[in-house]
Amino acid sequence: MKNILLIKGGGSTEHEISLISAQYIKDQINSNEFHVVDVEIDKNFTWKHQGEICQLNFDRTLQTTHKKIKIDIAIPCIHGFPGETGDIQSFFELIKLPYLGCNPETNTLCFNKLATKVWLEKVGVPTSPFMQLHNAKDESLQTAETFLKEHHVVYVKATNQGSSVGCYRCQTTQELKQACKEAFEYSPFVIIEKEIKGREVEVSAFEYENKLHITLPGEIECPSQFYSYEEKYNKNSETKTHVEAPNLNQEVLQKINKYAFRACQSLKVRHLSRLDFFVTESDEVILNEINTFPGHTKISMFPMMMENYGVKYSDFINSNLKSLT
Repeated sequence: MKNILLIKGGGSTEHEISLISAQYIKDQINSNEFHVVDVEIDKNFTWKHQGEICQLNFDRTLQTTHKKIKIDIAIPCIHGFPGETGDIQSFFELIKLPYLGCNPETNTLCFNKLATKVWLEKVGVPTSPFMQLHNAKDESLQTAETFLKEHHVVYVKATNQGSSVGCYRCQTTQELKQACKEAFEYSPFVIIEKEIKGREVEVSAFEYENKLHITLPGEIECPSQFYSYEEKYNKNSETKTHVEAPNLNQEVLQKINKYAFRACQSLKVRHLSRLDFFVTESDEVILNEINTFPGHTKISMFPMMMENYGVKYSDFINSNLKSLT
């Protein structure tokens, strides 16, 4: 029986969501073939297994005070740092430990909103108009104000945060200046994007039986203007999700599918990801972001869209774990 190191937590703003996702994944793993070894990285970045401090050694063993456990495969179920940033995958590569998910460079590129947009533009995948800010000093803010005047409503985004953390909708110069200062507290890099008015749809992209699959798009229907962290995960959220977005014409569906394949293939996305799009009133399709380890909560679209596509999540996860042994 192979030992699967399931790493969760991570201490980021999405720590609690990671714990829920990890439990979902654990429940889907075939216990007759794989033994799951849980490790939580707490908010002090201490690794713990069954309450004991532990560490992953260079010989691919997990060591606690009382025992060593041989590890065969790792699942870095961490939303944000150090999982989706590529940091922990770099260590796995160093010790030659097979793992589920994207390689370090793909994670780093996809987690950085600026890097993602530049990359996508170069391969012909449309993204929203944007500018980069180097700092929140007066000269940079003047450039940002010019961008706001041109586009009327913008989003200021810290480039290396997930789940809408460090993201602000701005309509006035006062809002813009405050948002820029706050965004730089989250990240050394900040972008400002034109607001795209339209529908928010997303697809699951996953590898199954040696083939990349792109699902039909699902849709997020948010009652507020901004799909915030609270709207995503608060139990009182009024946001509705549709596992299959209604009334999208064939041309739009083809564009979404084409851009999703192109993005995944050019960035070498592996095993699983979720791609978020805007569809405008004129049927323009714009790729917003790529999430290299999407949430697996009861409201998360990634597993629901996969199941709707016709692949059971348990088949997906166990098939990929077998391929890594």
